[in-house]
Amino acid sequence: MVEWVFDVLPPSGARRGGDPAEHAFARSLDTFVREVVQNANDQRIGDRAPEVHFDFEELVGESLKEFQAQLSWPSLLPHLKAAGDTQGGRAVGRFLADLDRTGRLLILRIEDRHTVGLTGDESKGDSHFRALCKDTLYSLKRHTGAGGSYGLGKSVLWSFSGVSTVLFNSVLHELPKGKKSPRLIGRTELPSHEVAGEGFGGSGWFGHAVGTEHSRRAESIWSLEASIEARGLRLTREELSKGTSILLVGFRDPTVEDEPSVSTLHERIRAAGVQWFWPAMEIGSPGLRIRTDGTPANPESEVVRPFVDAWRGRDSSRVTLEQTGDVVTRSISIELPPQRDGTGGIRGELKLIVRLASETSKHAWTGHVAMFRQPGMVVKYWDRSALAQGMRPFHAILAGGAARDPGKATPADEIVESFLRDAEPPGHDEWIATPALKERWKPGYAKALAQLKDRVAHELRELLTPKPSHGARGPERLAKRFPLGRRGTSEAEPSVFGFSDVDASFDGERWSFSGTVGPLRRTHGNWEAKVTLIELGDGGGRLDPIAIAELATDTEGARASVGDGGARVQADATLDRVSFRGTSDAVTRANGVVAEIVLEVAGRLTPEAK
Repeated sequence: MVEWVFDVLPPSGARRGGDPAEHAFARSLDTFVREVVQNANDQRIGDRAPEVHFDFEELVGESLKEFQAQLSWPSLLPHLKAAGDTQGGRAVGRFLADLDRTGRLLILRIEDRHTVGLTGDESKGDSHFRALCKDTLYSLKRHTGAGGSYGLGKSVLWSFSGVSTVLFNSVLHELPKGKKSPRLIGRTELPSHEVAGEGFGGSGWFGHAVGTEHSRRAESIWSLEASIEARGLRLTREELSKGTSILLVGFRDPTVEDEPSVSTLHERIRAAGVQWFWPAMEIGSPGLRIRTDGTPANPESEVVRPFVDAWRGRDSSRVTLEQTGDVVTRSISIELPPQRDGTGGIRGELKLIVRLASETSKHAWTGHVAMFRQPGMVVKYWDRSALAQGMRPFHAILAGGAARDPGKATPADEIVESFLRDAEPPGHDEWIATPALKERWKPGYAKALAQLKDRVAHELRELLTPKPSHGARGPERLAKRFPLGRRGTSEAEPSVFGFSDVDASFDGERWSFSGTVGPLRRTHGNWEAKVTLIELGDGGGRLDPIAIAELATDTEGARASVGDGGARVQADATLDRVSFRGTSDAVTRANGVVAEIVLEVAGRLTPEAK
């Protein structure tokens, strides 16, 4: 008999208020599309990329009644109502009230093709079937290039169903002995509740009821019977290609106040598919394909076109960015610590691809870096637009692991792939230090990630910011000796003055600095040097001079002053070096901090000393 079977409360009587996995994600439509498509992308058969189709259907009148009858609604509804009266199930209660008021039920059907399907035994071992349809917080994605590893992503399916109910119909790549495709089963995830005085844990399954009266479970429906059930449940697969069809009963976006129209939902899903999966669409022949209401998601959409153009131009031999559309590719190294099993400990590389944008670009992702690895899902659009003052507009890509050079991954790329996968939190939206990194890698993983991001920032500055004039930045770089050219000379001419013993510090209001200055060659006349402080932006670009309030020297025969002509050190002909110290005026900035300065000198020798 096909019906709904719910697990009873355990002997302890312990209850749950819902699925804890729901709280691991920002439950947006973007997140929903990311998790659904990535799950299909991970289940591809061989090298062929899957197709994922999204289709909405609104059921009213007789079509709604027929659907509910096929779904055994009378056996499901008491559990939905009971859960709707609990604290954790109020959203279900509100949805049922709306359903009664409107008599309309929106369903979403998601069909993937060229994937392995829901393979595996009903109740034994690890399998795709058990991971999705039975287990909680289990994932079978153990291969290096998989997108997810926490078993949390599937929770978005139930989050976007108004009655927390999802149905599955699958054509399997590998069949259990004695079974024939398709395979059909349903699952609902509710808070603990009571029906007719009996306590239930919350999880229920739609299928063949087996077992005794006090120990029952629902198992999958197979073959012809499954095909008949699927037809009534709007889950018939249009093609017999391997894969799974998923149906969300009562689709609703839990993050919006007013439900958008079906056409708007199709557009938003299509846009999200392109935004997050254009790399997967570009990698492979053909790559991943996404359709909503029969319309394909186009990777050449304006939403991502600059990034696609950058990716297609990644083999450019250019070394500088000069005109809009120019593409430069740089290698970014990453030093990985060993894994706890002894493997790893290598120097790998990621590929940074930078495309120069128009100065008038108003693209939403201008100044961002699209980060991804092998599955081809953009992990994050990393905002680097404010990295430096005066930086030219750009779009960039950071491709790592097996995505660095698709189809030609080296052993080092595979190790980097594994590292980056472990660096992704449950939402797969960043590369950060995670519990998975701590569990599988020896200390040094956080430093590796920090250095990776620093190197990306450095390369972006090198490519996109004006080069600063000669100088040394502070405070730590002020400690280095550096030559400076004479006023009125070209950079190609030799410097005649230099600093040594330079130091600087910032107390939150003013800079204090000190050092020694003098001609680089012996003189026989008087000389003087003008000292200037220059503020630098994040990327090394020169900003504004910082006024010097005081300048002093203890060197006998030398004078230091601050006046209309600026801060100056003047010295007799007998002196080769003059030590000085000074302080700046109070620095006022919106953020209260000036991170770096340049200390410059412009020197003048008397004519007789030349």
